[in-house]
Amino acid sequence: MASANDHYGQGQKGEESAFSSWVGEIQPDLGRFVYQLGVTIEELPNFQQLVLLQLHEQFEQLTPEQAKIQLYKITVQQIQEHSLHFENNSKPQVLGFPEDQELHTQLQKLDLAKRVPFALTRFHSLSPAEISIITEMQDHQLHQVMEEGARELQQHLQVDERQMQQRLVLLEKSYRRLVPPLPVDRELQRIDRNPSSPEESPKITEPPLQNRKKPFIVMGAAGLFLAAVIGASFTINDQQSETAGTTEYQKAEKVTDEMVADWQSRYKTIKETSPKRLGMSIEQYSQLDYVKQADAEMARTFSDESLRSLEDDPIEMQLAMDHLFRQIETPRGMTESLTGPNAMPSSEIEDFLRNYAAKTDELRVFADSVLLKYQEELESTIVMDQLSPEKLLAESENYPEKLRLLVESLPEYNLLAVVHPNGEKFRTVRDVHILNQQQPIASDPYAWQYLNLLSNEPYFDGSGFLMPIETIPQHLMIMEQALVEEGDGTSLFDGIEVAYPQVFWQLVKGSENSSVYDTEGKVKDDYRKAWNGLATSNPMAFLMLPILEEMEASDWTASAHYDELKFQDLLNALAMEKSGDLAEKLPNGNLMIEDEFVDMQDFDWSRIQPLYESFKSTYDLQLLADVPPLDVLFMYHYANKLGDTETLWHLLAASPLKPPLTEFEKEWKPIPDIAETAQWVELSGDFSKQRVKDKVYIYPQVQLDEYDQRLDLLLVTEKDRIWQIDYQQYESYDLLGADQQFKENVDSLYAAFTAGQQNQLPADTKPGEVAAVFFKAVENKDIQAMRKLSTETEWTDEEYVYFLELHSFRPFSELAQLAFATNFSAWNSGDLTGRAEIEYASGPQDSLFKESFLMKKTEDGWRMVHSNNY
Repeated sequence: MASANDHYGQGQKGEESAFSSWVGEIQPDLGRFVYQLGVTIEELPNFQQLVLLQLHEQFEQLTPEQAKIQLYKITVQQIQEHSLHFENNSKPQVLGFPEDQELHTQLQKLDLAKRVPFALTRFHSLSPAEISIITEMQDHQLHQVMEEGARELQQHLQVDERQMQQRLVLLEKSYRRLVPPLPVDRELQRIDRNPSSPEESPKITEPPLQNRKKPFIVMGAAGLFLAAVIGASFTINDQQSETAGTTEYQKAEKVTDEMVADWQSRYKTIKETSPKRLGMSIEQYSQLDYVKQADAEMARTFSDESLRSLEDDPIEMQLAMDHLFRQIETPRGMTESLTGPNAMPSSEIEDFLRNYAAKTDELRVFADSVLLKYQEELESTIVMDQLSPEKLLAESENYPEKLRLLVESLPEYNLLAVVHPNGEKFRTVRDVHILNQQQPIASDPYAWQYLNLLSNEPYFDGSGFLMPIETIPQHLMIMEQALVEEGDGTSLFDGIEVAYPQVFWQLVKGSENSSVYDTEGKVKDDYRKAWNGLATSNPMAFLMLPILEEMEASDWTASAHYDELKFQDLLNALAMEKSGDLAEKLPNGNLMIEDEFVDMQDFDWSRIQPLYESFKSTYDLQLLADVPPLDVLFMYHYANKLGDTETLWHLLAASPLKPPLTEFEKEWKPIPDIAETAQWVELSGDFSKQRVKDKVYIYPQVQLDEYDQRLDLLLVTEKDRIWQIDYQQYESYDLLGADQQFKENVDSLYAAFTAGQQNQLPADTKPGEVAAVFFKAVENKDIQAMRKLSTETEWTDEEYVYFLELHSFRPFSELAQLAFATNFSAWNSGDLTGRAEIEYASGPQDSLFKESFLMKKTEDGWRMVHSNNY
């Protein structure tokens, strides 16, 4: 059977049917993407035609891979350039479940700049690099808009993060069932693809998207499709899964010799083709444990005893063989088998995943050994003094044969090459992206979390951690959450229960090659910050709080609780958490937060006015003891409404960033009136509570017509159930409007800074001003000034030049908005960090998203940080 690439290549040579075949293969994904962006089912045929006609003008110059990417880009451009705004109001609704239709509708309410990357990342099997090409966004921008999009969807749907993930998984299933109607094909059929033809290609014009009569064949396909959707039941259950793969032998009464021969032949074919697909010799392949185990199972399955026991049950024998085929398949083959004709029963998911984990781990060890063997040859991949995974893949034809075969086979392993953080060498990690999207994996309640954890393994080796130490607390939290929430019906996380205390122990106690202490006998700064990050969940906080208290008292040199810590203590604390016995042993552990929903459409400020007046008379915080958190939130908004800055200041919790009252009153700007801008406010104790050492933070959900960060407030309590507003610094400047004085201040700061009048900016310079001066330096390619305003002091001049070349920075004078906000992070409690956002004056062809840059409070003031991420 010809592949999609073959059809495309033949189409380029002028074969009409081949090009049509290629269109037919990619059309379902194209149609789903167009629908996900908001085009109605009724208009899909016309819109797909428009996109495909534009692609046809370019297809002779494109490879098949480039053509698919270009198809997505054209889709986005058509919606942008023609201002096509669609509402998914097709009647009847085409998604099988009301919940999926609701989430689909909410997805259309996201800005296009968020909707496009969100749809590509969540619902299409594209790599991050391909998505970056389509969206013209860099990795950090994609991450940011994905976070913002997910947050907006959560707010609209009133669900927590876990529920949001479950809803998205179910929506993805509904999208996969969607069979989009065909494009209007009359124009495509008239195109002569023979370049020698004197006939001109037709001009591409935008077809009208309203009141167009569709060809009968398209209308028929769409009508049949809609009828099937409306009439079919989309319930996913094990009965479907158990029987889906058995159609071939459902009518057979016995297992025949022909069936046995067919199964044996298929197993032999998979095994014989695997060494070449994996880029290894037959001898190397035969030594793999998973191959030996599959052969042993093959022998058992085809033993006389086994065949006799199943000779009257061909369906059960088929299921056993499907299981065996997955056992012998490569990781890629395992993944692709899930889309084959024989669906895997959901009852086999755990066995499948454990097999996948063991197989990819064995192949990872093999791949790493080959990369290490050819470490010297791989020095050719160094770019800017660093090994480049991209160059590793791009120049494989230049490598020795064994290395070339491995590098080109990594997709078969489901592995990605990355740079080892503790040495100039490559290592590999699992790529679970495509597997995560397959059924029945995608609908399993535990598989997504398991594969997410699997993709990060291993966490450390003999050289120390294989990821930044500051991220380890987050990984431990994910492991802990999986272990706390796992049901009695799964044993999938048994391996995680082993890794969880090991990673914790490595972080707290260190190892021979990665000591937690510096040469002066003090805990290193990065470990201090990570240890603080551990005190954000009950089990780890239970162990770490007394250690942190004693370490801080001894200037980070000693702790009796640290010395007494035992490896088993963490699992004991986890067991107490699961039994409900741990909370009472922690500060604020038994804090009960009642769920509350307040409809702001008929909100009455009299709810808090007596308390407000009482508190305003003395500012005694004890008056707030046992006051419901939302009442404190409404008091804060009431003070904002009245311009009562003194009460606002007293309602703010203590913070290193909180300014004195006089300075606060001078700088204060009112935020929007919540009673006029919010539809409702909700507090859910189970969802919104976050521990940070002794403190507990909660995050009320505010439903807004348009998101405004200034209303994104947290409440915090440290003792006596006294809630206050967590202080978060925020600045915003309209550089094309009212804040011209700010631009003049920035010009003066930059002039003094670069004229040698001052070696550094004043320590009290606002973070927004620091960011603005940095962008002035960027505009002038002033590397010396950039270096002084950045934490990347070790960068060479060449690296700064490379940084500037990578980005299309426009002049500072073209900035329309500049904003700064401090970050809240449970895992970065040792650092004061924030985010500067810039937005250029935009025209119709400009990007639709803001660019974001991290900042950090240092001894010299606020500075740009991790610029290499951008």
